[in-house]
Amino acid sequence: MPISSDLFHQLILEHFKESVAILDEQLNLLFTNKVFEKLIGSSKEQLLNQPITNFVVGDDLFLEKLHIAAQTDARVYSYFKSPSRYSLNVRIRVTKITHSEKLFYLLHIKDNTKNKVIDYEVLRKTLTVETLSKSRKIRDGKFNEAIFEILEMASLSTGAERINAWLFDENRAKIRCIGNYDYRTKQLIPQDDLPRIGMPNYFKLFETEKIILSHDSENDKKTIELLKDYLIPNGIKAMMDIPIRIEGEMIGVVCFEETEGPRIWRIQDQQFALIIAQMISLALETYEKLKVRKELEQSLREQKTLLREIHHRVKNNLAIMTSLVNLQSDRVKDPYHRSLFTDTKNRIASMASVHEVLYKSKNLSNINFKSFLSSVLVQLQGSFHNPDKTIELLTDIEDIDLNISTAIPLALIVNELITNCYKHAFNDCKQGKIWIQLKNNFGFITLIIKDNGKGYDPDLVKQKESLGLDIFNGLVEQINGTAYYNSDSGSDHRIVFENTSNN
Repeated sequence: MPISSDLFHQLILEHFKESVAILDEQLNLLFTNKVFEKLIGSSKEQLLNQPITNFVVGDDLFLEKLHIAAQTDARVYSYFKSPSRYSLNVRIRVTKITHSEKLFYLLHIKDNTKNKVIDYEVLRKTLTVETLSKSRKIRDGKFNEAIFEILEMASLSTGAERINAWLFDENRAKIRCIGNYDYRTKQLIPQDDLPRIGMPNYFKLFETEKIILSHDSENDKKTIELLKDYLIPNGIKAMMDIPIRIEGEMIGVVCFEETEGPRIWRIQDQQFALIIAQMISLALETYEKLKVRKELEQSLREQKTLLREIHHRVKNNLAIMTSLVNLQSDRVKDPYHRSLFTDTKNRIASMASVHEVLYKSKNLSNINFKSFLSSVLVQLQGSFHNPDKTIELLTDIEDIDLNISTAIPLALIVNELITNCYKHAFNDCKQGKIWIQLKNNFGFITLIIKDNGKGYDPDLVKQKESLGLDIFNGLVEQINGTAYYNSDSGSDHRIVFENTSNN
């Protein structure tokens, strides 16, 4: 039976602006107000004394949720039958009431359809942002494809028929369209530049660097300059311009355009549009960075090719010089002058060997000195080969990279010392040994070249004004090194210098 109630209280519930229903302990409807009846699409006579479950759609746990909500003050979300063929999403707050020792349930019911739609739109926009954040087109710098993807997905998420992106020129005298997506054609369509001179007031709005909203563009003073040449030809009824920024500077705008009629751009639309502007900014930055990177890589390849060509030509020119020295040495009759030409030829060959190693190397700024020594020692052995003597070369050389400015002087140092060993250390014997050692110790390089020959007095050599010794001292100074000499058992030269290689 209907609930007996004070007339005043019943009038309040009856004229309450939101849906209200009262259930008995068995969850049958005892009271419904007009708003509830309109929501369900049934009269009071059709509703009263009916179980509330008769009007619930597809929710087997409804009663369980209702009891829990009555105990915990939680909200119940479910679906009710509605006058249309679609079920109605509702949000219910439940209050337990005891009256005359009887238990009743007061239901405060709200149509949750709009909130559900908003939740769906938020979810759709969130998924769009997540998809774009993982876009390979943006990451790989495929600019045109990235712009199409961003604008297309933005159109699907907002329902805006047209979305286009624009960039200012250097003087901000015009904006150039970099992509104009039209949902009706599902493709990018051409769009002419827009000059400042034809719409100065509209361009002035950009100086604020804020969002420009036009809910009814045909009647909006902000967009009146666009009416004849842009809005009417493209059928635009509402528009929203969002700044595109790179490192805080506004470089363009992305424009959301509605063609069906005036549109209120909600806060969530504006927030989503700001993210789309950031995505376009990211696509631009990635494209420009990859473009610069490719240009630098191309320039680097060209420089490496040029350097290799230079090293190759230097090596060839040194080879020509060696040939000229050979021609001159063939005319020399006495052994002394012939040996001078041989020394010169070996010095040139040592420099040529450095350029040969560099030409074949991937690294054009540094040289692996072990590779160089292997070739130069073979060359020196050939130059001073004497069938009447056996000179053994013993090497202990680490893999050490030296820059070109150090490698060439050091190559000549090696040449001078090895040459000196061959020419002077073993005059009175038929056998000898030469040790070559190269070590790296905490960034300092030590070169040791010694022999078991007769040695020499450096003071006597200085008095003779030896060209070889002058060259040696000059080269050691050139690499900022320090030279040590000992002749207790043959000649023992040690050169210590700092490694300035880039490695």
